[in-house]
Amino acid sequence: MADKIDLPDDLHAAATARFDKLREQGLLFYFPSAGELVQHKDFTFDFRISPSIARKPVLAADAPERRGRGGPFVDPDPRFVVAQPGADHVLELSIHAMVRPHYVLHTKHFKPQSDDLGLIDMAASWAVMQRVAAAGHRPMMIYNCGYEGGASQGHKHVQVFAEPDPGFVLFPETVSASASDTAVAPHVRFLHFIARLDEDSVDPPRLQQTYERLMISVRSAHSAHRARHPEEALEADCSAAAYNVILTPRWMCLIPRRRGGQDGTGAGALGMLGVVWLRDARERAHWTDLGLTDHLVWMGLPQEQ
Repeated sequence: MADKIDLPDDLHAAATARFDKLREQGLLFYFPSAGELVQHKDFTFDFRISPSIARKPVLAADAPERRGRGGPFVDPDPRFVVAQPGADHVLELSIHAMVRPHYVLHTKHFKPQSDDLGLIDMAASWAVMQRVAAAGHRPMMIYNCGYEGGASQGHKHVQVFAEPDPGFVLFPETVSASASDTAVAPHVRFLHFIARLDEDSVDPPRLQQTYERLMISVRSAHSAHRARHPEEALEADCSAAAYNVILTPRWMCLIPRRRGGQDGTGAGALGMLGVVWLRDARERAHWTDLGLTDHLVWMGLPQEQ
C-alpha cells in the first residue's frame, strides 16, 4: 500500500507562475499553436506544429542514458523542480512544453522506462492530477512505456497536464461500459483497451487494479500478434512489450505498441488518440505519406485479430 501523498493546494498555480517565469527567461520552450483537424477513415486527428517539439531531444533506442548512464532526470535542475510527491518521485516542469504547465513526474532514482507502473507511481500521478483538478482543469496522465511506445527518455517518467481540447471527443470518451468491463471503440482500427472509472471512488489502489487488469489484455494481444507474425521478432525496433497509458478521472486506456515511428515520424500516447504534436510541416506531410490511420495501425496492433 502506497502512503498518501500530500501536495500543496496551490501547487498548480505556483507551478504555472514558475512556468511563465522560466519561459520569459528563455529557459523553457512553449509555443501555443492552432490545430489542423483532419478526418481519415472515421478517425479524427488534431495536428499541431510547435518549435518546442523541434527542440526536444529523443534518445536512440540503444543510448546509454536508457540504461541509467546520465540523462536529464538523474540530477534535475532545481529551477524546474516544483514538488516531490512522496519519497520516490520528483515533479518537474517540462522544458519542451506543449501545454501550460506541462509536468514531468519521474522516479528519483533511475528505473527504466520499459518498466510497468507500480502503485507508488500511480499514487504520485494521482496526487498531481488532483492538484490540477483542484485548479479547475480536467487532468490527464500519459505513460509511454518503451522506446517503441514513443518514449523520448529512458528514465521512468509519466507526464501530467490539463486535458487538451482538440476540438473533437477523444475516442476513449465515446465508449459505454461499467467499471469492471474492458471496452473498445469499434471505429478505431488499432487495438486498445478502455476501462471506465467511477469518479466518486477513484483512488490509487483502484487505479492500479484497473491498470493491471488492462495489462493482461495488452500482454495477451502482443503474444497473439507475435504468434501470427513471428517474422517481426527479426525486425529492428519492433516490440512485443511496449504500450501507452492514458488516464483521466473518467477512464483509463492502454494501447499496445509495436513501433515508435518511421524515419522520425512517430507518436506517443496522445498521438495514438489523434492529438499529434509535430516538429514542422515536413513531418506533417510525412504523416499523409504514411497513410494517417494506416500509420497508427503500423505503430500499434491491428484491430482485426
